[in-house]
Amino acid sequence: MITVNNREIEFHQGMTLAEAIKESGEMLDTMTIVFMDDNVFQHDKLHEKMLEGFENIKLLKIVSGG
Repeated sequence: MITVNNREIEFHQGMTLAEAIKESGEMLDTMTIVFMDDNVFQHDKLHEKMLEGFENIKLLKIVSGG
């Protein structure tokens, strides 16, 4: 199993980091930092990173204001 923001999703062979985020139902935008097992991933690399089936993914929304 893979977790995305503490939600378990089913792993399938060949799954990428981008697919896991999409299947979790989480929204991803340019103001979101993607962590996987304590490593930060750039948005343009999410489709390249293959998963192994036990990853812990966290999405951190950046909020700014004045």
